[in-house]
Formats: sequence, C-alpha cells, structure tokens
Amino acid sequence: MNTVTTTTGNITTRRSWRWQDNIWTLGLYGTAVGAGTLFLPVEIGTRGPVIFLVMLLLGLPLSLIPHLLLCRVYMREERSENGTLPIFGSFFSGRGEKLITLFYCATFFPVTLVYGVALVNALDNFLVERLHFTALSRGPLTFIVVAALYVVLSKGRDRVVATMSALALPFATSVLLIAVSLIPGWHLSNVTGAVTEVQSTPLPVTLKGIWLTLPLITFSFCCAPMVSPLTSYYREKKAEGEGKALFVIRVAYMAIFASIIFFVLSCVLSIPHESFMRAKAENLNVLSVIRGSGNFSLIYYVAPFIAIIGMTKSFLGVGLSVAETFGQLVASVSGKKATTSKRVASLALFLLTLSIVYANPDVLNLIETFCGPLIAVILFLIPAWLIYTRPALAELRGKTVFLVMLGGLATLSALLWSMF
Repeated sequence: MNTVTTTTGNITTRRSWRWQDNIWTLGLYGTAVGAGTLFLPVEIGTRGPVIFLVMLLLGLPLSLIPHLLLCRVYMREERSENGTLPIFGSFFSGRGEKLITLFYCATFFPVTLVYGVALVNALDNFLVERLHFTALSRGPLTFIVVAALYVVLSKGRDRVVATMSALALPFATSVLLIAVSLIPGWHLSNVTGAVTEVQSTPLPVTLKGIWLTLPLITFSFCCAPMVSPLTSYYREKKAEGEGKALFVIRVAYMAIFASIIFFVLSCVLSIPHESFMRAKAENLNVLSVIRGSGNFSLIYYVAPFIAIIGMTKSFLGVGLSVAETFGQLVASVSGKKATTSKRVASLALFLLTLSIVYANPDVLNLIETFCGPLIAVILFLIPAWLIYTRPALAELRGKTVFLVMLGGLATLSALLWSMF
C-alpha cells in the first residue's frame, strides 16, 4: 500500500506502508477490541435498541477524532532524554508534571482492573461450564492469572506489543466468525419487542440511559493508552512521523468501528433478553452466555476461550502504558534508579490488582461510573484545554477541538448523573 501526502509544518511525509505499521495497527485494534467490546452487547441488550442507535451515530466521532487529536498533542511534546512516554508531561512543570502523570495512572489502572476481573470470571466460567473441571478457588485462580499477565508486562514494550498483535488477528477473526454464525438466528422480534418497551418508558428514563451509555461507548472504543507508545515510536528518527501515525490510527479505527458494530448488532438480534440479564447479573461477558447448536456448536464451545484471548490482549495494551508511566513516576519521586523504581512500581501494581480482582467488583458499574468518565478527561478535556492554553499547540485550534471538548463534558457529566 503506497500513500502520498503533502508536508506542512511538523507533519511529515507518509511513506510506504511497512510491516511495523501492521504491528501498531493490530496493537491499537487489540487494545480497543476486548473486554469492553464483549460487555457492550450485554449493556445494549438490557437497555434496548435506542442505545445501539446512539452508538451507531456517535461511536466513530467519539473515538476516532479525539484519538487523532491526542496523537497530535503528544507529537508536540518535548522529547525527554530518558525516553519516557509522552503523556502531556512537558506541557506542565515541576509538581504539575508529577500530578498529571499520577492522574494518567489513576485513570487507566482501573481499566486494567476491569479486564482482570472479566478475565478471571470468564476463565472460571470456561473451566467449570464448558470443560467441566472442578471449580478452583478464586484466590489461586486470580493469583495465577494476574501473575501471568505481569510476567508478560515485565518483558518490555516491544515484546508486549508483539504479543498483543499476535493475539489481535485470531481474536478479530473469531469474533467475526461468531457474528456471522449468529445471522441464521437473527430475530427482528428482539428489536421490535425492545422498541415497544422503549415507547412505554418515560422519556427522562430513556434520556438518562442514553447519557449513561456515553462512558461505555468511550470505554469500548478507547485505545488511548496505546497512542502514547505509538507516538513515541513514530516520532523517532527512523519512523515516518506524525502523518504516518495519524494514518495508522485511522486505519485501525475503521476496523475497530466496523467489527464492533457488526458484532454487537449480531448479538442483539440473536441472543434472548434473558441471557443478557443473566450475564449482567453474574458479571459475565456476552461470549460466556452464548449457546450454540448445529454446525456452529464448536465455535460457541470455544467462545469463552476467545473472550479470554481478547481480554488478555486488552489488559496488556493498557497495562503496558500504566506500568511504564507509574515506574517513571516512582523514579522521579524517589530519586532511585529506573530499574529499581520499575520493580517497586510493578510489585505495587501487582499486589493492588490481585486484591481488587479477587474482590470481583461490578464491571459494568465500574465502567459507567469511573473508567469512562475519567478516560474522557484524558482523551477529550486535557488535550482540548492544552491546545487553547499552550502556544506550542496553537496551530491545532479550531472547531474540531470545540466538538471534542463538548463530547468530553457530556461523557464526564454522566459520572455526576449516576451519583443521584
């Protein structure tokens, strides 16, 4: 694939597509399409088709545009000598830089908890219900899963991205196969019945459901943690620069949006409402409650295993950025060597992850009330605020930034509404 663009200002020429571009595209896809995608049909299946329509209209603009803007802001950060990831740090000074780094970690660390909880629950369900193993105590199972994930994270950025990319393609293929296999079981009554229910629901209740879905949409289509290492790679001397990075993000998001929409639609049209209610009550993803028959029984049998792959790669995608950033923060605060600080940070994150995943909090509630709104701050509000307050970002000002800010405020306001 060859692409040509003109160069203006800091935007570099996009050259021929290379193998590493495929790796980063799959890395972005793998970060976005995972646990959030597998919980999205559950939420839409319990709330009705109005929510799906909102996602269809707002999903792409609420995801692609802010990610492109985030990349452009990261590209204009000053490069540090120690190779730290760009996360707005150079636009602040002293204590402000440490605070923004801490907020970044506090925003995306709960996302790893969502993936961790979903992964342990899916694995437990798979072993007991599909493989008919004797139920393993949640404590040992949680330790095995979390320890394995942190072992992979300890291998470094290149190894994690390569692992995610290797998992992304089979996961995407499997999810699309499941969506296609569901087509013979599509029932329009699933939608018409839900429409009738919506018509009898008071308008304020429907509007609140739409509003509270914005954080879930933001979460489900988000790959912001991977944008930071991607930006770091493409602004290096041997990479093509900003134009290529933005093109990779666009390609990834076309695939992300198309696959998520098709998968969710197929699930909603074929899976009974009762199955969605069960999944929500038991903190399970949609692949854990799918039941198959006929020629596609094998696909359904391994569906929970596919979910496990998806959540593993999503955990690694978000965990990579969190682990590196938190290690940098510990090093700057303690003044110790980077290697020592990284080990201390990894141990602290491991212990905290282990304890919270073991506690098994409500995943959907965590997404709606915490993860989604805080991601909106990082993805929408901080870049927009910096663009209008920092001279180095003045060239990015325009209507797009204003729309991004509105989307962020609407998503963040869902946190306030959910409190009442």
